[in-house]
Parts: sequence; structure tokens; C-alpha cells
Amino acid sequence: MQNIPNSENNNEIDLRELFATLWAYKLFITSTCILGIALGCYKIMNTDKQFTSTAIFKLAQETPNNFSVGSDVNTLAKIAGFRASISNSILSKDAISGRVFIEKLDAKLNFHADPYFNTYNPNSVDPIWKSLIKRAIGWQKSSIDTEEAIWQNIVSMYSLNVELEETDDGSIKVVVTHVKPHRAAEIANEIMHEIISSTKNKKTTEQKEQLSYLSNILAKALSDLEISQSNLKEFALENSALPLENFATESIRLDALREQLNQTSKLHEAVAALSLILQNKTTDRNNYLALRQKFPIIDQVEFRRILGQSEVISSWSWPDKKTVEAVFDILSERKNILQSKINASQIDAERSGLAYETYARLEREAKIAEATYTVLIEAVKAQTMASGYRPDSTEVYEYASAPIVPSAPRPTLFLILGATLGLFTGVVLSLILSLKRGVYYSKNSLRTITQTWLKASVKPLLPLKNKSLGELNSILVKKPRKLLRDIAVEIHKSGATRVVLTSSRAKLKGSDVARALASYMQSDNIKISVIDFSSKAEKLNTDGEQLIVETFVISESAGQISVLRPNGDLTAMELLSQKSFIEKIQLLNSSFDLVFLCADDDDVISLLSALEGQETFHITLVRTRNTKIASLAQMRSLIPIKGLLHD
Repeated sequence: MQNIPNSENNNEIDLRELFATLWAYKLFITSTCILGIALGCYKIMNTDKQFTSTAIFKLAQETPNNFSVGSDVNTLAKIAGFRASISNSILSKDAISGRVFIEKLDAKLNFHADPYFNTYNPNSVDPIWKSLIKRAIGWQKSSIDTEEAIWQNIVSMYSLNVELEETDDGSIKVVVTHVKPHRAAEIANEIMHEIISSTKNKKTTEQKEQLSYLSNILAKALSDLEISQSNLKEFALENSALPLENFATESIRLDALREQLNQTSKLHEAVAALSLILQNKTTDRNNYLALRQKFPIIDQVEFRRILGQSEVISSWSWPDKKTVEAVFDILSERKNILQSKINASQIDAERSGLAYETYARLEREAKIAEATYTVLIEAVKAQTMASGYRPDSTEVYEYASAPIVPSAPRPTLFLILGATLGLFTGVVLSLILSLKRGVYYSKNSLRTITQTWLKASVKPLLPLKNKSLGELNSILVKKPRKLLRDIAVEIHKSGATRVVLTSSRAKLKGSDVARALASYMQSDNIKISVIDFSSKAEKLNTDGEQLIVETFVISESAGQISVLRPNGDLTAMELLSQKSFIEKIQLLNSSFDLVFLCADDDDVISLLSALEGQETFHITLVRTRNTKIASLAQMRSLIPIKGLLHD
């Protein structure tokens, strides 16, 4: 921003300067805010008013305590191995906003004849600019199905103006917006009734389908039960009614034969070993002990009996060889006979096992069929009771009524938006105008721009404006000004003989301050001259005799103060363009101790340019919102500012 203090070392935004800038344009910003509010009011008055109507209701929820086909029937169906087909959920939002549902409503609400929902115009003509663009890009308009376009338009408007909400307690709100209040209430109530009716019909249909499904499954279960019982009966007639007992008997008999075969095999092996010893004729005590250790059965009574030996264990005698061979042959024969019986018994046992397995399967199938039939008959009873009694717990909390106050447009919102837009526009335009003007808007920025400590408000000097030297002397004698004292001190400290007082669009002119300062500083030893180089200064009256000092004429004097004007027809500004200007000013220092040079506004730069490079004490008067940034920067570059007076 140009109006932010110019600093080589600091490029940050000065917030005080920014707020001062906006405050300077407060009337303009206020005007834009008022204009924005007026536009908001115009928008409110010219926008179609929309009315919102709401219907609130709660659909019936199935619980296990009533007669509806709820969790009890679902549990029975799961026990029977079937999947439950009844859903407790309400109609979904997609179903209610779908085209099928809208077509049902259209039969009663006739959306086609409603201009708010059916905004499609087949005879609409594109604007000229749009037609030209389409023609330029070669756009070919395709044929459109009018009926389909109308339906798509109705569905789109329905989705924008109908909302379905679900509250925390499970209630449903149908919110409808329309330009006609009675029409909005009519649509909301009709949607509510259609949802309730569709939900009831859905539950009734599901109950009927459930009853039909369970009945068919029950019939199949009864048929399976009869078939399984018939198969069990036929098996009992063809086989035995006690297959388990037969299988147990054959198993016991088979175990007994196997035990006998095992005992016979042990005897056979012992007799074979004994026969081998007799053939080898090694019938000594050691061989007996080895035989008894290998075949402990030889000490049993049964073994000794078949050989005809003494049953006393301590008494042992070797049997006859022929007797042993005869016993061996008998045991071999008996072993073969037992093996044959075992084989036959094993076949009978396997046959009994198969019969028992078949009987167990048939009996299990009969029990399963009976259990399934029992469960399904109870499910059918419950479903039949539910079909005969259907409690309706649907509750309507609020019917939609025609709204009195429109829901849109919202006046407060439009006014706030208008005021905000006006404020934003005013601020932006104010900043743009401030950039274009390029002036200072805060005293702080004016103080910051100079490098001297002599910075003060010009307000104490305002009563001295346009006063003559005589009037100034009398005023300052009665009430001295501290500001003039401070300036005088600085001038004396600097030792300057020339003081330049410039005014950049300030309330006081440079000559006003110069006269007041000269009146304050005059004394018997200090002679001061004041020269006003402003182009608006009064011309010198040439009538009468006038005192000439060098090339200047005294136009006004009082005490040690002389107000000078160029001698002749030249004006003070024309004197600046002469080559001998600096010499003429320097000659004045021989007659006066201090020379005050004054200029205002556009003449300041000319005077400072003429004095550039000269030892000069520069005091400038500036004014917020009037002093140009560029002008003050140029003044500083020509002659440094030693004192800043602002208002």
C-alpha cells in the first residue's frame, strides 16, 4: 500500500495506518453497507417465497410379545433349518425417493400439472449468446423424449424439495418445500400416508408368503415322516424287529469261538514242541524247564489231561511218543474246525451289523421327520394366529399443515449477506481509492516518515492564521506558544540563517507560521525577513513610496520583522527561475539575521529545488488525508526536514 509509511527497513503492514485509512472512508463504507442491505431487501421482495411443511410419524415396530411373525417364528424357522424371510426394517430412503414411489404419488398428487415440480418447457429457446456458441462449435441438438424429460425433471425437483429424516427415537419426519403452503402440506401428508400404507402392505405380503412357505414345508415334512415310518415297518417285516439283540448274540458267539481257537492254538504249539523233543530223545530236566518257560500251559490241568499225565504240578513224566502224535493230530483237526466256525460266525455277525445299521438309519430318519413336523406345525399355528390378528402400533405425531411464515428466503440471512457484501466491497474500494490518492491517513505515519524529534501538532497555531504582524505581536505577548519556543530553540541550535517553511495542503500556510515565528523570535539584536513564494500571494501595491532592501521591497513591517516582495513586476515564483536567485537570497543575510522562505502546495517543490544544496533549516506543515506521499518523499530528497508540524 502506498499509504503505509515508506521505510526501507520495514515492509510490514502498519495496522494503525490501515484502520486510519478505513476510518477516513467510513462514510463511503457505510454507504456501500446501506446499498448492500438495500440490495438484500430487493432480493427478499423479488425472490419467490418458499414454504416448508413437516409431517412426523412413527412406524409400527415388531416385538416378541405380540402376535406378529417376529423373532419367535424366525427362531422356529432357524431350528427347522430354514432362513427367516421377514424383515423388521422400514422402507429405505432410496425407495421413498425412487421413481417407482414418485409414480405412485403422481397418481394422487399429479406432479405433471404442478408448475413447481414440472418446470420442463419443450418450447424453450436458447439465449442468443448460447445459440451463437452452439453454432460456432457445431453443436447438433439431438431428439429428446418429452415424457422422459418431464419425469426426470419431476424426480430432480422431488429430490431437491422433499427430505426424509429419522429422529433419535425412531420417528420419521417428512419435510416438503413448495411455493404454495397448502400444496406443501398436501404433499407431506400424502407421502406420510403412502409410507404407512406401503409398510403395512409389505408386512402383510411377507406374512402371507411366510405362511405359504411354512405350509409347503410342513406338507413335505409330513410326507417325509410317513415315508420314514413305512420304511421302518417294511424292514421289521422283512428282517427282525430286534436287530440289536441279534447283532449282540452273534458278536458274543464270535468272541467265544475266537477264545477257544486261541486256547487250542496254544495247546497245539505246546504239543508240537513236546513232540519235537521226544523225536530228538532229549528228555532231560533242562529241556523240561526250558519247555515250561516257553509254554507255561504245560503246567495247566487241561494240558496234562489231554496227555493222560498226572495233574500234580510237581510230578512230571515224559509221555509216550505215539500218544503225543495222536493228541497233535486231534488238536490240529480241532483248530481247523474252530476256524471254520469262526468264519461262519463272522459272516453272520456282519450280516446282523448291516441289518442293525439299516434299522438305526431308518429309525433316525423317522425321529428327524417327526421333530421337523412338530416344529413346523407349531410355526404354522403361530403364523395362522398372526394372520388373523395384526395389531397396528403406527403413530402419527403431527400432520403437515399449511405454514404461515415462509421458510425461504430468510430476511435476516439476506440482510446479513447484503451488509457483509457491502462492507467487503466498501473496504476493497476504499483501499483501492487510498492507493490511488497516495496520501497519509494517520499522524503516526507522518511522524514515522521524518528523522527529527521536532514533531508536533499545528493545532496551537491555528488561531494565528491570516493575522497581521501587529495582531500577532499582541496575541503572542498575551499568550506565548510553547511550539514556537521549541522551534526557535532548534533554529538557534542549528545556527541556520535561512529557514524554509513549506505547507503541503495543510490548514495553515507557510507564511502564517513564518510570520508567527518571526514575531516570537524578533528582538533588538535579531532582524528577520519573510518572503512568501506562493503563487497565490497578494501582488505588491506599487502606489506610494516603499523601502527597498537589495532587490526586494518591504511590503509590511513591524519592529525587527520585514515582509519582502520582489521589486518590479516579477513575482516571487518568477524570481526562482533567475540564475542570480541564490545570490540575491545570500545578500539578504547581510541585512537580516534570519531569512524565512515560504511556499505552499504545488510551489513547494519549485522552492526546494531552487534551494537544493544550500544550508537551510526546513520546516514543513502536513495534513492527514491531504499530504501526498510522493510529494513528501520528494521534499525530503531535496532538503531534509528538520521540523514536522501536522494536523
